[in-house]
Amino acid sequence: MTIREEMTRRRFLAGAAAMTGSIALGRPSMASARMMARDILKTMPLRDRVAQMFFFEARGTFMTTGYSADLARVMPGGILFVADNIGTAPALTSFINGIHSSNAVIPPLICVDQEGGPVTRLAGDPAPGAVQMGALSNSDVRTLNKERAAFLAAYGFDVNFAPVADVAYDASSTMAARSFGNNPKTVAEKVSATVKGSRAGGVIGAAKHFPGHGRTQVDSHKLIPEIDVPWDEWLKTDAIPFESAIKADVDMVMLGHLRYDRIDYKPMSISKVAVRALRKDLGFNGVIVTDDLGMGALDDWKPLDIISQAVDAGIDVMLYGSPPVGWDALIDHVMGMIGNGLVDRQDINGRVEKIVALKLRHFGDRIS
Repeated sequence: MTIREEMTRRRFLAGAAAMTGSIALGRPSMASARMMARDILKTMPLRDRVAQMFFFEARGTFMTTGYSADLARVMPGGILFVADNIGTAPALTSFINGIHSSNAVIPPLICVDQEGGPVTRLAGDPAPGAVQMGALSNSDVRTLNKERAAFLAAYGFDVNFAPVADVAYDASSTMAARSFGNNPKTVAEKVSATVKGSRAGGVIGAAKHFPGHGRTQVDSHKLIPEIDVPWDEWLKTDAIPFESAIKADVDMVMLGHLRYDRIDYKPMSISKVAVRALRKDLGFNGVIVTDDLGMGALDDWKPLDIISQAVDAGIDVMLYGSPPVGWDALIDHVMGMIGNGLVDRQDINGRVEKIVALKLRHFGDRIS
């Protein structure tokens, strides 16, 4: 570890300890966490800051020498576990511990999609899927999601990419089996309860798929859904569950690969308009993350062009499970954008500041 890395590590640990000390007084504010994060960034090389903006998919079911070396060299901001990465319970815990330990400076966030129902990565989840929870009381939904979060946290997971805040207006919706229901207000109530329950169980939540995936029968894993809804109608319908998540202090919002033609011709996951709507219209100040940029909805875009659009849009975290060009090429591309003046260095610092602040709040009760 270099002297600079050791300085960054000490500042991160000190910041996390400070967060721990303030937990008894209530949840530490993002403002205080961002002040600490700003101080930490002073000791981080620019490339290491840019790496915090990328979340990649795990490799295999256990730590290998090559994967360990790649993690230590690149130091990405987060790692996503999919079904193929889930081995036995002891192996999973060991693998997650190994990934956390791969960066002693600022540990990566370990993420999973554990919605329940059809999107279940880990067996033994104590909570059902969204369809079943949609019929339960808000109190029960909160309790069940607290239990789910505790179940995930026991393995070492930091982030659950849930709840689904999409409104499935009819049975033909591609989100019908993953949504809390067909009424925006009901969905909003369950989304709020899920966010609060997940936080109480020690796991970061992420409302998805902004601006709403429920109006289409098209699966964005395969194609880009085209959604035709007027802006004023969207504000009174699909926006409501996301507003509810934000009021519940959700830490992350995930952008979907959706084309809202009346809002922007670009997919929402790489759209300035979508980011502006989330920031300005809904008042979200947390971390904005894309859905996996390697999904079929973006097949018409080249990998580096996708990154250019996402960075230009103002997105904080680019989730790119298995990029065909490799991890280093993506980071080099963003470095080139900064060097060529295509994106302001201070703007990048502000995005990374949010990510590090989130980690400080999350790891505050885990790191000393």
